[in-house]
Amino acid sequence: MIKIVSIDQMRAMDAKTIDTLGVPGMVLMENAGRQTYEYILEFISKIGATGRIDVYCGKGNNGGDGYVIARHFFNNGYPVRILSIGSPESLKGDAKTNYLICKNYNIPIHIIETTDQLQDQKSPGLVVDALLGTGIKGEVHGIFKDVIDFINDLGVPVVSVDIPSGLNGDLPAVSGSVILADLTVTMALPKRAHLFYPAKKFVGLLEIADISMPESITNSDKVSLNQIEFSDLSFPSLEDDAHKYTSGKLFILAGSPGMTGAASLTASAALRTGVGLVNIGIPQSLNPVMEIKITEGLTVPLTETIEGMVSKDALPGIKDRIDWADAVIIGPGSGRGEETLQVLRESIQYCQESATPTLVDADGLFALSEDSDLCSKLSSGFILTPHHGEFLRLTSFSKEQIQTEPWLYLEKYLSDKKFTVNLKGAPSMVGTPDGRIFINPTGNAGLAKGGSGDVLAGIIGGLMARGLDPDEAAITGNYIHGEAADLLLSSYGAVSILPSDLLEVLPELFDLDEE
Repeated sequence: MIKIVSIDQMRAMDAKTIDTLGVPGMVLMENAGRQTYEYILEFISKIGATGRIDVYCGKGNNGGDGYVIARHFFNNGYPVRILSIGSPESLKGDAKTNYLICKNYNIPIHIIETTDQLQDQKSPGLVVDALLGTGIKGEVHGIFKDVIDFINDLGVPVVSVDIPSGLNGDLPAVSGSVILADLTVTMALPKRAHLFYPAKKFVGLLEIADISMPESITNSDKVSLNQIEFSDLSFPSLEDDAHKYTSGKLFILAGSPGMTGAASLTASAALRTGVGLVNIGIPQSLNPVMEIKITEGLTVPLTETIEGMVSKDALPGIKDRIDWADAVIIGPGSGRGEETLQVLRESIQYCQESATPTLVDADGLFALSEDSDLCSKLSSGFILTPHHGEFLRLTSFSKEQIQTEPWLYLEKYLSDKKFTVNLKGAPSMVGTPDGRIFINPTGNAGLAKGGSGDVLAGIIGGLMARGLDPDEAAITGNYIHGEAADLLLSSYGAVSILPSDLLEVLPELFDLDEE
């Protein structure tokens, strides 16, 4: 896991490294500048950038990092110049020391105090943005706004130091002028704005600079926000002597007229996880269609209402399949007829009573949203997989709150719950009752299609049937789901990826644990 920090958390880590461990701030700044310089070299090599490097330096430590970067380019023979916004003589501490070093090295330094002076600063091959750090509040004004707009209009590659200038490191919201970076090199750990939209659009490729801050400080238990890495994934083993009854049994209650695709995608995705047996409970009139769509899964025709959705008379058969199963998925495309919603609630209640690991999605979530008492009592064996709209129905939060700080409101929602929530979005997050939030780094806009969530439900449900806890299954399932879309991106493009395409590349990803 990679910890994702707030501005205050990062400042506390800096202070502890300096004051408790005795690492001088000058050393941290040197490490930050040197690491950023090396990432920029890799970036230049990849994109083939040539020409002068312009390093724009602000008034604080972000500018100090910029002076270190400029010195390393100068020492290694690159054409470089520094553009100081305001007089660098007003700098303090380590930033001023690094400015004076550059001055003594006779590195060209241009002082920019008015907008008119910007017109003489054209034609660089690359710009380094070391203007403003993570802690700004509100819109940027004055000369810094003009400089940001000027850099964005140059049409050359831009590398931001720590964060694109104009962004608040704590929030995904964007207001006013912001540097549109091609590469951002952040120090020690990512900040919230690096990972959440719309701020993420301005970050470009994100790299993390190792500034020699020890893991005893960066891996703080006080930081609840984490980014998932491949090494965090859990792949259930498949023994050589395994058979279908020892590889997991999954029951899926899904489907209604016009929504057989949801049931089919969920079942097909689950089968790709290696689960031994999948039973799909569907309204009986849909059985002929499902037997054509699904070859490996077994259909369970259920008594239906006049509208063609599952009826209350189907409950004995549903409970029988729940007793049989190692895990259950309830809700994909089940429909919202009043009788059917009650069936979904009673099925969820039975899973609770029988302690069967259960994933609730789509119309199952709608059913829960109408019974807050049932929802609040769900145990640790449950995982709910809402998108933002479904999450709004389950909670008392506003749309603005969830858009502004989704991780915070997911944590608030789970503070008195025992179950896991997989909040789908860009990025998707898995929240656990102990207050930890896991952010998924994989995926792209190709997943923004109806049916993608059904594939995700099938992956997570299949992993649960194979023995993973809901949080383990969700962390692994989200990563695999997004990585499947990323594998398809170069061949299909985000526009043309279909949820069914994901099924074709899942074997490549589930085979990774064998390597």
